[in-house]
Amino acid sequence: MKKFLLSMAAVCSLFSPSAQVVQNRCGTVDVIKHRDAENPGYQNRMNAAFDYAKQIAESRKDVRASNDTVYRIQCVFHVLYSTAAENIPDSVIYSQLEVLNEDYRRKNADTVKTRGIFSDVAADARIEFYLATTDPDGNPTTGITRTQGNPGFLGYNPFQDNAKSNSAGGKDPWPTDRYLNIWVCNILNGLGVLGYAFPPSNAPGWPQGSTTDSTKQGVVLHYPVVGRNFASPIDPTVTMGRSAVHEIGHYLGLRHIWGDGNCSQDDGIDDTPLSDAAHQQTCDTTDNSCTDSPVDFPDMIENFMDYSDDRCLNMFTEGQVAIMHAMLQTSRAGIATVVTETSIKEPDVYFTRTELFPNPTNSFVTLQVNTKQAQSYSYELLNTLGEKLSSETAFSNGYHQQIIELSSYPAGIYFVRLSAGTQTVMKKVVKK
Repeated sequence: MKKFLLSMAAVCSLFSPSAQVVQNRCGTVDVIKHRDAENPGYQNRMNAAFDYAKQIAESRKDVRASNDTVYRIQCVFHVLYSTAAENIPDSVIYSQLEVLNEDYRRKNADTVKTRGIFSDVAADARIEFYLATTDPDGNPTTGITRTQGNPGFLGYNPFQDNAKSNSAGGKDPWPTDRYLNIWVCNILNGLGVLGYAFPPSNAPGWPQGSTTDSTKQGVVLHYPVVGRNFASPIDPTVTMGRSAVHEIGHYLGLRHIWGDGNCSQDDGIDDTPLSDAAHQQTCDTTDNSCTDSPVDFPDMIENFMDYSDDRCLNMFTEGQVAIMHAMLQTSRAGIATVVTETSIKEPDVYFTRTELFPNPTNSFVTLQVNTKQAQSYSYELLNTLGEKLSSETAFSNGYHQQIIELSSYPAGIYFVRLSAGTQTVMKKVVKK
């Protein structure tokens, strides 16, 4: 397996005039290891979050096929630049959104390339993406920020994760429990890493303070691989905007298709066959590196979570979709509006701000709601299985405050689901 080891020695060697730059499609595994070295136990928490999501996905397997729920994720793109080329135009970001919505809804034209042996498990993820229209203070926004950055000698890099901090020459995130933050920058001054993301790590049952720093949540992309209309692509194998598809898969809890190991390791998802390594920007349909049982499948090189050429990536599986949905109901609750499928048009926006505090809590939380207009809304308190514990309907004339009592419930993760008109907002609360 070809790996790009994010160490100072590797970086120094890549600065050598005789060094050959190795394109590493994804630096996520390396940043996880780096994070775990800095904060021992991080990788275990991440694995626990995945296992918890898998339990939820398994418990709801029978209703997958008829489920018409769509998760609509509001995004903000933070463009960080020091040259004109790095300051990518809005049109490139719009192109990236088109790619995300096509690939996650299985409306991409190249679904015809999915081999018949995998067509039964290829799935519409029912996840859509749109640019935020309101900033954290409630003001109108394009969903795109632009910052002339000053990252220092190494540029924006996974060691420091400095793209995500004003003080480090980057851009502070918008609240990570409400927005998918996507930083676009020159990663490592073009020395091989195309993107990285931190998977969810806040599994239930862990002590307070054990979750990942919220400012680390989001996706970082190397600027030339954004969209499919960038003027000067770095490599013809990564020109279709699918680095973002891959990294957002990590952000929503998916692992690499080969499990970051040999045939003895797995990605934890039942309908993705074993593989002994990444397929580094290749598209070899004859590859069958491991023996599966009871059916010996070829390697799923068309899966978005492999490293294959953009031109042969074209699918997620039903099992991967179930994990992403479970993460959107638990670790990533709050970033998505939940709607019943009608069309891709924007849902009506009634809530302009929703806050829960204190969080975590010992006994109760205060719910504060701002609405766009005089609009009645309802809230439900749910457990992690989606069972309703309590509910109430309120009339809000722009602002409403409500106490939600949790003292009679055991410690764990709960969700508050707010509904008004066609809009639904999910908020997570942790009871200690």
